[in-house]
Amino acid sequence: MSLLIYAWTLWCEHNIKELIDQTIAEACFQEEISRCIHVGLLCVQESTKDRPSISIVLSMLSSEIAHLPLPKQPSFSESNQLRQKKCSSNQVTITVIEGR
Repeated sequence: MSLLIYAWTLWCEHNIKELIDQTIAEACFQEEISRCIHVGLLCVQESTKDRPSISIVLSMLSSEIAHLPLPKQPSFSESNQLRQKKCSSNQVTITVIEGR
């Protein structure tokens, strides 16, 4: 499972604080870290039109925008990865030999 899928899964389960490393998980930083994860999920939404511009991202990170919209499904979802894995099951590789 990729980090993105793991983060999205935790977000959907309302358990995003599990993603935060315990060595930096002091209570005073948890909201800021959660906000950064929230903004990160907004930046990888499947539809590019739903993604915020860099100027909006900066405003979100500096807390100029108080209410953040809920992120939609990321572009690299588990279903996309499963489809990619099913493309080939024969483990064939192609080698092209060229002279110098």
